[in-house]
Amino acid sequence: MEKQEHNKDNKFAAYKVLSVIAVMTAAVSIILLIMNGPIAAYSAALGGLACLLPNLLFARFAFRYSASESVGLVMRWFYIGEAVKIIVTILIFALSIIWVKELNFAAMFLTYIVALMLNIHGLALLIGRQNS
Repeated sequence: MEKQEHNKDNKFAAYKVLSVIAVMTAAVSIILLIMNGPIAAYSAALGGLACLLPNLLFARFAFRYSASESVGLVMRWFYIGEAVKIIVTILIFALSIIWVKELNFAAMFLTYIVALMLNIHGLALLIGRQNS
């Protein structure tokens, strides 16, 4: 039962960090809309989306089963989730570059990098607090 609670805690931590990333992406997009116009704003939104959507999908796959059910199932779905995350990230960037005529690459990639850093450091902080 304790492992199931641990899984729930990690799942909650992941979704909490992803909600912070969503808010940050929206805030950056609004600020850029006011300061630089719509191109920078939707470019930043696409950069944030390129981090947020793949990580949401990963969380859905990774937390599908708990280790108390089957370690093999957890590992299988973790690897599937990681593969999906990489593919979706590449697709979002590729389709943005192909389909969006005017794109502010700096806004897009900087927002992606900030979102990625929030993801990495946020999860480490939240999970570290749970384990102490």
